Amino acid sequence: MTRDFDKHYKNLKKLPIRPMKILGKIKKIPISKIMPGTIPEKTIEIPEAVVAYLDVLGFSEKKNDKDIELTLLDFSGPIALSAIHYPEVRFNVFSDCAFIAASVEHGADLLSAIRFAFTQWIGDGILVRGGIARGTYKETYTVALEMTSKNFIGSLFLGSAVTAAVKIEGVGPGALLFTNEECAEFYNKQYGEPIFSLKDYKIIGWSDEDSSLYWFTGISFLRLLRLLSLKDGTKNLVTKKLLNNIKYSFNATDSPLPRFLVLAILSSPFITPEVRGKALGLLKIKDPDDFVPFKDVIDKWLSDKDKIKLLKFLADMDSSIP
Repeated sequence: MTRDFDKHYKNLKKLPIRPMKILGKIKKIPISKIMPGTIPEKTIEIPEAVVAYLDVLGFSEKKNDKDIELTLLDFSGPIALSAIHYPEVRFNVFSDCAFIAASVEHGADLLSAIRFAFTQWIGDGILVRGGIARGTYKETYTVALEMTSKNFIGSLFLGSAVTAAVKIEGVGPGALLFTNEECAEFYNKQYGEPIFSLKDYKIIGWSDEDSSLYWFTGISFLRLLRLLSLKDGTKNLVTKKLLNNIKYSFNATDSPLPRFLVLAILSSPFITPEVRGKALGLLKIKDPDDFVPFKDVIDKWLSDKDKIKLLKFLADMDSSIP
């Protein structure tokens, strides 16, 4: 039964399901004796921390339960493995999201763990976006957690770095590790890390290894081509994300491999002239000028049918991104 609130709220009877009541006597406590519910010896506080927030792209669009379960397993597995190797780094995973935190003294371990996870996710065809920031971090352990039962799972963490990392992750288009000026400067000055710029966004590279960038480029590009085959594919929001993935690959290494792979896929017989033309325009590739230096290598790559077959298989694994 539905009711119009403005007409019936005065005559509303008691709700059928009553709120839980706690049994026992009510005791008045003076304000001076009221203590916070935290347990200091179990609370972890990092005044100067680096925090990363990671999220599986397109997870909310998934519809197949088995696909969802496998994605969660593949997402959490590399993080769990990293936790074993980096005990000074804090790892917190829930569903398709994760927070990873460490003191600035262990900032290298945190980034190393993230980069390992990214390489594994790409190998499973999962695209993950991250935000990383500097600031404060705190895990609060309360009396309530001490008293609760086994059917309660809780992680209470907060801090300026947590808030900033979430905001940064949400602004950047692409399966990349976005950051702000402060955190970029920290990694650049402290470790000599190169910082990539994408318009107004700062990006910390997650890999410069050819093998990882090969799969990242191939999966992203095949999904992009699938979108471009649709009527309004060039205007799709996911198109921008996938396009930025490819641009990152082109700039993350001196190797010509990512660019070669894009040209090789575009040379495949299953790519229609219309889709090929759209892709060339988006990536500003000249046809045929950019293809000529790679012609022999492309022909050799195309002769191995298993290579494109495996790339297409991985690109089709995640149903969340077309």
